[in-house]
Amino acid sequence: MLGFNLQSDTTRAGLFVLSAVALAAGLLIAKAITNSKLGKVLIAIRDAESRTRFLGYRVEQFKLFVFVVSAMMAGVAGALYAPQVGIINPGEFSPANSIEVVIWVALGGRGTLVGAALGAVIVAFTKTMLTGWLPELWLFALGALFIFVTLFMPQGVLGVIEGTVTRGRRQRALDREHGMEPDTATEEAQA
Repeated sequence: MLGFNLQSDTTRAGLFVLSAVALAAGLLIAKAITNSKLGKVLIAIRDAESRTRFLGYRVEQFKLFVFVVSAMMAGVAGALYAPQVGIINPGEFSPANSIEVVIWVALGGRGTLVGAALGAVIVAFTKTMLTGWLPELWLFALGALFIFVTLFMPQGVLGVIEGTVTRGRRQRALDREHGMEPDTATEEAQA
């Protein structure tokens, strides 16, 4: 591709770095959109489309903009994916791949931009390990992971981390309020 050998380690490393840069750029673009006035209108469209239309916004134009931006990101992702995989065949459009994307979002954290990326990394790592050890069980493990996340981690990994941090802050605030230092509180709790 463009005179580069796709099998060489330097080309593969370059594609990996390019993919990481594209991911970071995509996250920054999405963050800029969601934090802007446009993002507030998009949230309003998501929550109550008819009400937003009634307020005078041209909902179709906002939706078109978001679809175009997402299509551009998907195009860049596909252009980076194909040379890394080496070949694209109809098997890439299987339902299992679509379900895997849903699991990325569920595992990482719904409603967050970073959650899908975090979920993708976790699922890809798990897939690499399991397909090396027990390839026939990968889809069963993926289904079990989805059920586990849905039942026990509805906010995903980021939700669990956020909840842990929030509980820790709340406990430290209560300790300070009652005049206990963190080490004193631990010692008293153990006694």
